[in-house]
Amino acid sequence: MRDKRFAVAVVIIIILALVLLYFVFIGPRIQGYLVNQQIQAQQVLINAIISQVGTQGFVQLSNGNDSVVLVKYVPPAETEQQGS
Repeated sequence: MRDKRFAVAVVIIIILALVLLYFVFIGPRIQGYLVNQQIQAQQVLINAIISQVGTQGFVQLSNGNDSVVLVKYVPPAETEQQGS
């Protein structure tokens, strides 16, 4: 009977140690990897949009009935002001 209790206690301690390892080491690494992949995907998407605006002059983004048109903006050339 005592051997069974000891075996159960050892199994519970091992499970708790594995859970602790996951939350301290493995979980944050997985989260960091996922966040880095999301950041890279956002950068790829923004670069694709900017590239399309550069080549076509505009991009239309739609979400259901709502849409947004992004147009390439060329600021007017600054002219020198004449004066004293």
